[in-house]
Amino acid sequence: MNVNIYILKATKRLYGFIENIDKIAKQTVIKVENILRLPEIDIVIYDNPEGAIPELGVGGFSPSAHLIFIFLNPKFQDFNRTINQELERTLTHELHHCLRWQAIGYGKTLLEAMVSEGLADHFDIEVTGQKPQPWDNALTIAQIKKFQKIAEKEYQKRNYNHEDWFFGSKKKNIPRWTAYTLGFYLIKEYFKRNSNKKASNLYSLKAEEFLK
Repeated sequence: MNVNIYILKATKRLYGFIENIDKIAKQTVIKVENILRLPEIDIVIYDNPEGAIPELGVGGFSPSAHLIFIFLNPKFQDFNRTINQELERTLTHELHHCLRWQAIGYGKTLLEAMVSEGLADHFDIEVTGQKPQPWDNALTIAQIKKFQKIAEKEYQKRNYNHEDWFFGSKKKNIPRWTAYTLGFYLIKEYFKRNSNKKASNLYSLKAEEFLK
């Protein structure tokens, strides 16, 4: 296994959960490696409520092909459920990011970022068999069509505002998770046109190809 898993213990708040966290993380890596060969990756799992998605108690970030941060909120209600279900999903999503980082990069434009996020969530569903995440379906069909037209004008911009598009902006009237939903929808539509494709074999495909 090319993956190292580090569970940080300084706050002591993960004590009592460490064995289960370690087991699920290792099982997830093995499950993904049965589908795709992973690069060498360090996974750092630690107590960081501010980095966790408020509704889930877990979050993740992959700054490169070789590093994943998993943020946990041990005070989250039903934290064991978060570990048992959401940890696997979050880690699967981030492992796909690492593969794309290594092959083509996360992306510097709005379109590239949308495709990277959409692919990672479709890969999560492919591996875990779970339903789409809340941020995959955060907009109505009418909103998707509206913001898709707006996003199309910024697809190739490198100076797009990632925070606004992905996490929302009251000032610009952009709902929370808009770009996540648009990216998921974009990949979903691509699969309708290419039913033989899967997220697991598209991690190196350029973002523009998903518009064809």
